[in-house]
Amino acid sequence: MSDYIEEDAAEAPTRPARRAPAKRAQPHKPLGVKAPQDHKKSAAQREAEGDQYVTIAYSGLEFTILADQDDWPVLAIQAFSKRLGIDAIEHLLGPAQWARFVTRFPKKRQFDEFSEVIAAEFGFGNSGE
Repeated sequence: MSDYIEEDAAEAPTRPARRAPAKRAQPHKPLGVKAPQDHKKSAAQREAEGDQYVTIAYSGLEFTILADQDDWPVLAIQAFSKRLGIDAIEHLLGPAQWARFVTRFPKKRQFDEFSEVIAAEFGFGNSGE
């Protein structure tokens, strides 16, 4: 009877080892290169320095928005005035950046976080104000 048990054990399939979850690749950053610091500048400082764009970093991606609100698309301004933050930000980002955002961050919670980053950058009380 012991021979029978040993044979079954020898023929039993082995389970593959569990692999650790794959780590997401991080873009290469050369030594000495710093992350954008636009978020530390006031709107007046950006204007004085002639910055045309603000770089918004969110969850590993960067988005650029025109720094001077006078240069924003009228549709974005109109959407903000109607408190339609999602439409306003779509117009600020433009089609290519908007498509990249919604593809990578499809959840409302992610949009809410992103809009708060934009609101803080431009000195709004919160997104849509």
